[in-house]
Amino acid sequence: MMKKVLFILLAACCVWAAWDYSRPVEKYVVKTVAGEGDTLWHLVGGVMDSEGDRRDIHEVIFYTRQISNIKGDLQPGDVVLIPIEVRR
Repeated sequence: MMKKVLFILLAACCVWAAWDYSRPVEKYVVKTVAGEGDTLWHLVGGVMDSEGDRRDIHEVIFYTRQISNIKGDLQPGDVVLIPIEVRR
C-alpha cells in the first residue's frame, strides 16, 4: 500500500515539474539607481521579490555585476541593471 502511495506521489511530482518547466519564461531587465547605503543584495533581492523571480540571488547578483559593469562596491548614483526571469 505504501509503495502505491509513494508511486502516485512521485508521478504527481513529475507531472507538476513537467508542467512548470513547460511554462514560458519572460526575461527582462529592471533598471534602478543605487542610493546612499544601498547594497546589491538589497537592490537585487527587492526587485526579485517584487517581480516574482525565484532564482538563487547569488546567480542574479553575478549577472547584475556583469551587465551593470560593477567592479567593486556599489556607489550612490550607480545604474544597476537587474536581469529578471519569471515563469508565466
